[in-house]
Order: sequence, then C-alpha cells, then structure tokens
Amino acid sequence: MANKRRFTAVLVALATVAALAGCGVKEVEATGAANLDNPPIVPVTAAEARTVDLVSEYELPPADPDSWDPRHFEGVGEPGGYDPSDIGQAPNDEATGLFALPTDGGAIGSNEGVGLGDSSRGDPMPTGGLKDSTTGRIYMMFLDALGDPQYYVCSGTVITSAAHDLIATAGHCVWDTSGLGFVAELYFVPGDVNDSETQPYGRWSAVNVFVPTEFTEDAFSTATGLAGEGWAYDYAFVRLAPNDAGQKIQDVTGGQGIAFGIPAETLVAIGYPAGEPFDGRSERYCASSDWRRYAMGGYQIDCVMTGGSSGGGWFTRWDPDRGAGYLVGVTSTGTDTTLNANALGRTAYELFDQAGGVAEGLFEGGGA
Repeated sequence: MANKRRFTAVLVALATVAALAGCGVKEVEATGAANLDNPPIVPVTAAEARTVDLVSEYELPPADPDSWDPRHFEGVGEPGGYDPSDIGQAPNDEATGLFALPTDGGAIGSNEGVGLGDSSRGDPMPTGGLKDSTTGRIYMMFLDALGDPQYYVCSGTVITSAAHDLIATAGHCVWDTSGLGFVAELYFVPGDVNDSETQPYGRWSAVNVFVPTEFTEDAFSTATGLAGEGWAYDYAFVRLAPNDAGQKIQDVTGGQGIAFGIPAETLVAIGYPAGEPFDGRSERYCASSDWRRYAMGGYQIDCVMTGGSSGGGWFTRWDPDRGAGYLVGVTSTGTDTTLNANALGRTAYELFDQAGGVAEGLFEGGGA
C-alpha cells in the first residue's frame, strides 16, 4: 500500500440494497454507568418493539471452494490515499447499556479487565485464552465494473450471539463506498497466521451481511477523501455458513462479549495490518488507557496499524488471562498515527437483532 492514509471500501459487485424493517429495542434513555453484574436494560418482546428501517442486507451467492487461492491475497491490503478528516458530523449513537458475556465464563469486572496498558506500535498480539479462536482475518473478493475480481483483506471477531454464527467487522469491508455495492465472496479465518497458511479453526464462508442503511446510503469515498455522515455507522455483522461437519462457528471457537453502550474504560484494538511496515501475516494490537472521543462520538487512540486492520475489534475490560473482553467498536478510519472506531449503540443493537443475534436471556448474564 503506497500511502498509509487508508481505511475506505474497495471495488465490489453491483447489488440491490434490501432495506429491512422490524427490529427494535425498548424506548429508553442512555443509562450512564452500566452495572455489568445486573444489566439495567433487557430486550423487549416483539409486541413492544418499535419498527425501524435501518438494515441493508445482502445474501451472498454460494461459496465456490475451488475459487479459494491464498496466492490471490499475498501482499494485498485496503486502498490508501483517502483522508478521513472531512467526513460529515453525526450525533452519537444512543447507548443502551445492553451487553452479552464472553462464552468462556462470567462477567469481567473492572478490576479484572486491566487491558494491555498503553501501546501505539502495533505490537504482536499476546496469545492465550478465548482470543486465539475468536479473532481473525477476513479475505474478500469483489467484482469491479468490468466483472474482474479484486482481492482485499480486513479483520473480524466472533461475537456471542443467539445465532451462533456471527462475526463483527467494518461496514466498508462488505460494502463499497464508491457506489458499486456488496462484497461478492468473503471468508473468515480465526487464528489466522501467515496469509492463511495456518488455519487452526478452519476457513468459514459468509452467507449474509448486515450493514446499517445509514452507511450504505450516506458514506462515500472519492479520489480526494471520505464524505458523508454515514461513516458514523461503519460497522457490520456477517453470518457464516456451518463447516463441513455442520457446526456453527461459535460452537467451535466460542465468542467474545459484545456491548451496545456501556462505559468504555481501557481499550484494546486488535487486527491484521497489511500495509507497510506490516505484512498482514500476524495479528497485532494497540492499547490505550487514555482514549479520546472521535468526531462522531466514537473512540480514537494513538496507533500506527495500517490497512487490513479495518473491522478488527475494539474491546473494553480486556482480561489478558482470559483473552476476553466486551467488543464496543471496530476499526473504521485512521491516519498515520491514529485509529478510529464508532461506538456501538442502539443502531448497532438493532442491526445485531436483525442479524439473528438476540434471544431471551442473552443480555441477562448467560452470554451463550
């Protein structure tokens, strides 16, 4: 990648956006300090839910296993040269206080989730615990306007959900902001090492992607920069097909916790940066105990990770012993020295609900 100003979408296949309705959450105000032992808000019944029109969903064509060739992805990243400084302003996404636990145990308290200190260097991510199986690399194939394949990479995280088959990533990893549409083919490799040379938990293909309509309708990229308030909603959920044994990914790897508007304390951002000086062949991280508010209500930390880390999870209350935390955002935009993530709130919760993530009890301490 010639320029380290990065994190925009890539050329993708033409597709029709299907705007869906029918997901909702209780009409509540932001909760302030959330109690992670006793959630202040729980999901509502279908009868109480408000109807919204916010989800762009796309069902991917059946994956062709014969099309997989890791050589297509050697040395690729995300297109660079796009400056995020001129993206539009948007209101903060309303906090809900809802959270679901990691699948490896109970809640992570503030004294346990000590994070990883302060580091902006993109150091190798420490191994161990739930992280080893739940964080990984995304390999995407898009079709340009001539129908030719274009190959790129992002990062993603298996998150605990009712569906047991969801990963979280960035919206621009599945939707092209230059106007061509959705990704044509997507694979996720948890625990990836060396451009998928090592696939300890297998390779999983995407069957559905869910993106906020605010992103698909009002996030744009041009030769000079990013534009639109839609960049405040640069996140997505991807449903994965079962493996050849009929297993869903969460039943194989476990799932990280996810939170939709709890106070973030220390932050840990994880991903596979592929632009120089990185090569995408190993998982890296940045961490902060003194993060800043991003322009659109999200998070900003000092970090030099480059293209390819987009979509990687941002966690609060990260417990190094468990390799687990609560995902509160995903890498969206950045400069040579900073990374930005949008805070997951009410819109993200409704997207998660539409993707099949919500079930009774998920936000009441079970998490599995």
